Amino acid sequence: MPSSRALLVGEAFSPWTQKARWALEACAVDFAYREYTPTLSEPWLRWRMRQWSGPVSVPVLLAGPDVVRGSWDIARFAAASAGDDRLGDFDAIAPWNELSEAALAEARTRVVRCVLADPQALDEASASVLPQPLRRPLRFVARDAARRLDRKYRHLLVPGSLRTALQLTRDGLQASGCDYLLGRFSYADIAMAVLLEGIAPSARIDPPLGPAMRRCWSDAALAAEFEDLLRWRQRLVAGTSR
Repeated sequence: MPSSRALLVGEAFSPWTQKARWALEACAVDFAYREYTPTLSEPWLRWRMRQWSGPVSVPVLLAGPDVVRGSWDIARFAAASAGDDRLGDFDAIAPWNELSEAALAEARTRVVRCVLADPQALDEASASVLPQPLRRPLRFVARDAARRLDRKYRHLLVPGSLRTALQLTRDGLQASGCDYLLGRFSYADIAMAVLLEGIAPSARIDPPLGPAMRRCWSDAALAAEFEDLLRWRQRLVAGTSR
């Protein structure tokens, strides 16, 4: 493991960042965190990654000379750093991660399009970088960032993926007979628990979600249908002392 402290770059509200952070914390990796602001942070991140062209996305872990992209690879880095199997067998976890990625892609598209349709949500999206008097006149900046995000990821949208993944999580927990999909805590549990941020956000993030953004991330119908999974998430988070 690199001798210098790793730096996780992400968006606190993002389920992908939350997956990466949870994995690093579970493996006791020493890391700092830096919030990423789309468009504004991109030049700095490209310079740190030495990537001058092509798409840039977070989370990214900067660990000495290594640039680790995406929550899946960051989780594998965390497991290798811990030197044990506390995050489980990644071959067995891979199908769960694929379900998680597809479901979160649907949730992301829903959220981005909700933000585009809600001026208050657009203002909240820029709250961390713009003072209150400038948010409305510069709303076009937040709108442009949201449109770019929608164009970047809309090809990944498969309608129904979120509900399917939640149902399979329920089935998997029933089959395991405990609170862990693979019989004991693993990254599979992290990947599927974080899905619930797409129907009932609960993660403690800074800055916190505003009321309009919280509405965009919420899905009352799915939250009611999968109330048992929301309780499962609470037990899982409490059990890992996050």
